Amino acid sequence: MASSYKAIMAGVVVLIMVAIGMGIYGYGNTIYPVDLALGNLARAESAQDPEDLAKYVIAAKRYLPDKGNPVWSFPTPRTDFGLIQQELDRVVSRANAIANVEPHSSAYNTGMDDMHVTLDAMQENIIEALPYMYVSTTNMMFSVVWIAVIMGLFAVMRRGRAKYRGEEYESQ
Repeated sequence: MASSYKAIMAGVVVLIMVAIGMGIYGYGNTIYPVDLALGNLARAESAQDPEDLAKYVIAAKRYLPDKGNPVWSFPTPRTDFGLIQQELDRVVSRANAIANVEPHSSAYNTGMDDMHVTLDAMQENIIEALPYMYVSTTNMMFSVVWIAVIMGLFAVMRRGRAKYRGEEYESQ
C-alpha cells in the first residue's frame, strides 16, 4: 500500500508541476505580449512628439494579435483586435501627418491631444479583453482534463485506502 500511495502522490506532484508549467507557458505566449503592447501604448500616450508616438504605436502593434476577438461569449467591436489594429494604423497615419506641422500651433496640439485620447481608449479596450484571453477554449479543455485526472487520482487513492483499512480490520 505504501509504495502505491507514494506513486500516486508523486503523480499528483507531477500533475501540479505540469499545471504550473502550462500556466507560465500560457502567460508568456498569450498575456505577456499584450502587456508589452500596453506598455508601449502607455509610452505612446505620454509621448510629446509625433515621431516618438508613432514609434511606440508601431512597437505595440507587433505584440498585439492581428485579428480575432477573445471575448467569445458576447464579442463587441471594442475588443476586436482587427479593429484595434486598424485604429492604431490610423493613429500612426495621423502622427505622420502632424509631424510636418509647426510644433506650437493649435493644429499640432489638437492632433496630439486627439491621438492621446485615442490611445487611452485603445488601452482600455485591450484591458477589457485581457481577462478573456485567459479563458480560451484550449485553456478550458486543458483545465477540464487536468481536473479529471486529479479527481481520478483521488478516487484511486480513496479506494486504495478503503481496501487497505478493510484488510487491516480483517487481520485484527
